[in-house]
Amino acid sequence: MFAKITIDVSKKENGKFNKVGEQVIHCPTLADIIQFVTSPVKKDDKGAEMSDEGLPVYESDEANWVQGAMLAAVKAQARNKMVSGTAQLKDGQKIPETWAELCAEGVRDGSGLALAREFKAAFGDWVAKQGLSEAAANALTTLVSNKAALTLQSESVKKKVADRLAQFADGLEPDALEKFMRPLEAATAATQAVEELEF
Repeated sequence: MFAKITIDVSKKENGKFNKVGEQVIHCPTLADIIQFVTSPVKKDDKGAEMSDEGLPVYESDEANWVQGAMLAAVKAQARNKMVSGTAQLKDGQKIPETWAELCAEGVRDGSGLALAREFKAAFGDWVAKQGLSEAAANALTTLVSNKAALTLQSESVKKKVADRLAQFADGLEPDALEKFMRPLEAATAATQAVEELEF
């Protein structure tokens, strides 16, 4: 049985992400796909195993869907490791060749910490290319990764952070934008929060 999940649907308007509703989606679990793991590979008229993009083509549609989903995830991860607009890897990045390397950044830890770390790194890389002073760059990345501190800033600072987040989002590839939507929305929401301090 598929797992039922409710996701937020947002729309970008005037540089801000506004929630427009929710949608229920249904996601297969490992228990659902395990029965298709042993699906035989299709063979052509000459008895040779068929392949597509260097990967086997299975007799089962379900197995082919899972294989396609894995390929899409691997491609997306590889693109995120490259300098935008080039085929060059970012400094210190490596294309995964093993399960350990593949899972190193994509482990689901139940709280979104892995995604938060990846978002912070991507935003930090972007900020470093914006010509800001070191102090300004450090402050910007710190505020975006610390929502509690961001909500306590002045309205002018919040506006500047919101503008930078919108510029960052505008430069993302569609798959990266979708991937980082939740942390982007959380950071943007923090720029709109009004905190009244009472001592």
